[in-house]
Amino acid sequence: MVTVRIGFGIRQLAVAVGVTLAVAGASASELPPGPGREIVARECQACHDLDMVFGAAGATRDDWNGALDEMGSYGMKITPEERAQILEYLATYLGPNSKSR
Repeated sequence: MVTVRIGFGIRQLAVAVGVTLAVAGASASELPPGPGREIVARECQACHDLDMVFGAAGATRDDWNGALDEMGSYGMKITPEERAQILEYLATYLGPNSKSR
């Protein structure tokens, strides 16, 4: 019975590794081209992968603004100009009317 549990555990591990690799490949996806793309990639990836950003695609400008406030509370250090660029990029290229959805 122990062998069955170990075998099952190995299968679960193999599936988990496969899923992890698939997700890692998805995080390598690039942000849509546009002004502010580089700063978004740099600042967002400083703390997490881009999957979190892609997962929020479709958010409104107000939602992205709130997310930036939240990231600031976690320690993101950007200038007001950088913040404006990031917000504009996210709202334009990953907002509810973007083609990236």
